[in-house]
Formats: sequence, structure tokens, C-alpha cells
Amino acid sequence: MRNTLIIFAVLISTLSFAQNPITQNSNNLELEQEARALTKKYNSQLALRAKQMNLFEIKVEEFLINEQKIRNSNLSTAQKLVELQKNYDMESADMGDILTRPQLKLYKKLKTEYQPIEPVVVKEATDQR
Repeated sequence: MRNTLIIFAVLISTLSFAQNPITQNSNNLELEQEARALTKKYNSQLALRAKQMNLFEIKVEEFLINEQKIRNSNLSTAQKLVELQKNYDMESADMGDILTRPQLKLYKKLKTEYQPIEPVVVKEATDQR
């Protein structure tokens, strides 16, 4: 009975990752490569285990996709900044499920250097001479 429950739990968790609509719709190779590069960069400091590394990369890609959606949205500049900050904070919070406490503490320090919130680019006014 116990083995059946363990197998069931593993299958459910695997299927939940497979059904993630955000990562399923990610056809953007550039974001996938950026997530992989960021994961390697963090790994040099965090010493992630193999399973952590896989989950970490998936999580980073998910939040890069969210960031891109926010930046490409029709929200006002001020609202984009608010949403980008929420996305940034949610990513850090979600990493608490993947990283150990010491790793999470270091991750939060490194994140300000490795993943700063880039400014929102406002469309340039047309030159009317």
C-alpha cells in the first residue's frame, strides 16, 4: 500500500510538471537558452543537485516567459513595473520549494546581480520637425 502511494505521488508530481501550460507554450528557444545559462551561472555558486538543477531551470524559464508577457502587454509603464516586481518576488518565493535554506539565502543575494529587473522601455516619441 505504501509503495502504491509513493508511486502515485511521483506520477502526480510528474504529470503536474508536464501539464504546465506556461512551459508547454514556450516555443521561444532564446528564453530556454537564457534559463539554461542562468541556471549554470547560479549552479557555480549554489552547487545544485541534479534534480534541483532541472527544477531550477524550469522555474527560471517559467518566470522569464512571464516577464516577457508582462513587457509585451498593453499595461501602462507603471503597471508593468508593479507586475515585473511581483513576478520577480514570486520567482524568489517559488525557489524556496527547490532550494535548501542556505542555498535560498545565497540565491536571493545573487539574484540582484544575476537577474536585476531591467527598466521598462517606453516607445520613443516620433520626431516632428
